[in-house]
Amino acid sequence: MLNPTLAARVMDSLLPESLFAKAGRMAAVFSKTLFFCSMTFVSMANDSPPKLESRMSHVQSFADLDLVASELAKGPVLPTDPLPQSLAEMTYDQHRMIRFRPERSFWLDEKRPYWLQTFHRGFVHKDQVQLYLLESLGLGVAAQNSVRPRLVEFDKAHFKYEGDLKAGDLPADLGYAGVRFIGFFPGNPQYSEVASFVGASYFRAHSEKTVWGSSARGLAINCGLPKAEEFPVFRAFYVQQPKPGDLSLTFLALLDSESVAGAYQFVMTPGVQATTFDVTARLHFRKVPEKLGIAPLTSMWMWGDALAGPKGDHRPEVHDADGLLMKGGDGQWAWRSFYRQNYPSLVRYPFEKLAGFGVIQRDRNSEHYKDDEARYSERPSVWIEPQVPWEKGALELLELPAEHEGIDNVATWWVPDQKPVVGQPLDLKYRVSFFGGDPPEHQQAKVTAVDLVRESPKKFVFRVDLTGARLAEANPEKVNLELISIRCAITSQRIEKVSDQQWVLHLVAEPTGEGPLELIARLSDEGQPITERWSYLCPLEAPPVVLPPWRVQQNQQETSR
Repeated sequence: MLNPTLAARVMDSLLPESLFAKAGRMAAVFSKTLFFCSMTFVSMANDSPPKLESRMSHVQSFADLDLVASELAKGPVLPTDPLPQSLAEMTYDQHRMIRFRPERSFWLDEKRPYWLQTFHRGFVHKDQVQLYLLESLGLGVAAQNSVRPRLVEFDKAHFKYEGDLKAGDLPADLGYAGVRFIGFFPGNPQYSEVASFVGASYFRAHSEKTVWGSSARGLAINCGLPKAEEFPVFRAFYVQQPKPGDLSLTFLALLDSESVAGAYQFVMTPGVQATTFDVTARLHFRKVPEKLGIAPLTSMWMWGDALAGPKGDHRPEVHDADGLLMKGGDGQWAWRSFYRQNYPSLVRYPFEKLAGFGVIQRDRNSEHYKDDEARYSERPSVWIEPQVPWEKGALELLELPAEHEGIDNVATWWVPDQKPVVGQPLDLKYRVSFFGGDPPEHQQAKVTAVDLVRESPKKFVFRVDLTGARLAEANPEKVNLELISIRCAITSQRIEKVSDQQWVLHLVAEPTGEGPLELIARLSDEGQPITERWSYLCPLEAPPVVLPPWRVQQNQQETSR
């Protein structure tokens, strides 16, 4: 039997309907437009102490930045200059009319493997971000190994202002909103955007074989609670000048929020199959947060397996990821298929040791999406792998209602059981990988599709497709089906062999009506698991699915022709 403690713990605060009034602020955390990142806790009244400002301008290494973060945590959060009204009241489309001039990219003319560009403040991007270049002192070996920080002052000449906004109306010290990294993938001489850091501590990247999709964050504070979330912000970046031939780029980031200040080091390595970030971080707490979310990820799931799209939209599936994959310290794998609930839903997956987790876009068949513009089949999976397995804690998964695919409505993070302590730094080392499909080391048979028919309020019929080479070695009549059902009774179960490497698990469930039913299943042969552990949280009624505004407009235009 499966250990019941490994079931998703639907939290006592399965966030109630009454929270929809507050959910706008919560759901916006995961909006691709980062609509509420402007609500970051920032002190406007306190200027940075001159000593701290001096230290920030002399950072040359992670150790230097850690000293800055430690000092920063002893005082108030870094101030940020408020946006001029013309920028603060911008719409999304107006902000898009401000474009970085590619010819002004930093290091563009130096024949280096990476360039830098910046994001302009405005619209929802209200945080003020500083950019430093850690440049080598000369041509000699010793000089190349020594660096000096150079602050990149805000320069209006770096941008095209194509809308009504005039550059002359902006303050000279506006600052930036974030940074974009331009590089190349091995074997491809064409430069392209590899990663971007903009909005709170959000960042995203892709490999050569994938496109933009799910995002990562530096840290989450008080996430998934019936209160406003606190958004730590990367307030300064220190980018080490790359040498010709460098495959990786190293940069530092200073994180700050009401509860914590932290030093981060990223070693970014673009790849054909995977782009990776090796992360080293040290956090210094001003106060103990109610909840600490480590290595948070955000994604989007609108419809797909077991949930049809709205009438008028021909696309069978719309999502950046179709499930949460977890790897325990014992090497066993678990898969939680995504499904939208009718309310903000938060579940916990306890682990004694966690070796990895991520939001995975497993379905790579373009015919299952039929969207040549969004290219959902090419969206990356994002995988977190601690350098040493994290101990005693839980993964949390938040699924939110959302009106359209422009809103990221799925998030996950690691919550350690042990609370941080003020005055005691917390060290983190892990890798963030962006790639297509599943992690190569995952060799157990996988759940590749889920279908659901609600024949009646008392009869839910499930079809779970299983695919993998491990199935070819087993006999479906002799394997052990480990099955847990919560808030439902299983009235029928059957395993069908479609081919050597494709089986189907057929289940009929009778809901008790107490809440969403939950299923957990795994196949084992002679005591050894041959499939990942599958779990599923299914609402009693299918959530409403509506056409996104642009699709309604598109259909109207096609009808009028």
